[in-house]
Amino acid sequence: MGWKIVQEQYPKEPSKWSRLWNPSDIYYAFMSKKGMKNVETISLELSRSKEMWFTEVVFAYMKKMFAKMKKLRLLKVYYKYHHCLMRKEYKTSLPEGFEFPRGLRYLHWEGLEFLPSNFDLENLVAINLKGSNKKTLE
Repeated sequence: MGWKIVQEQYPKEPSKWSRLWNPSDIYYAFMSKKGMKNVETISLELSRSKEMWFTEVVFAYMKKMFAKMKKLRLLKVYYKYHHCLMRKEYKTSLPEGFEFPRGLRYLHWEGLEFLPSNFDLENLVAINLKGSNKKTLE
């Protein structure tokens, strides 16, 4: 029911929704190059869709879009099947200069190898980096 409410006003424009959870909708929103100013939550389950996500092109769009996403508070990138995290191809390295939105309060990114050196902890309430190489936050 909640999903339908989010989609009602702009049924074919996921870049204008406040919450994104369907991998195809998230991909379209990033690749459409339209502002994602209203997005507060992204929950991306990658078990069946990883190959379309972690390419230089997609990261370039994500990098541009994240800078404009002032309302993003929750970012969850995860695998339904946790055994995936043990395999090297499921590890993620962000490109140089990648920045998360400053207002981010919850970050859950399974398999993220490292956080960017410019990662801002000021507003962060919770972080989950299952399967990462990060042992401490500085």
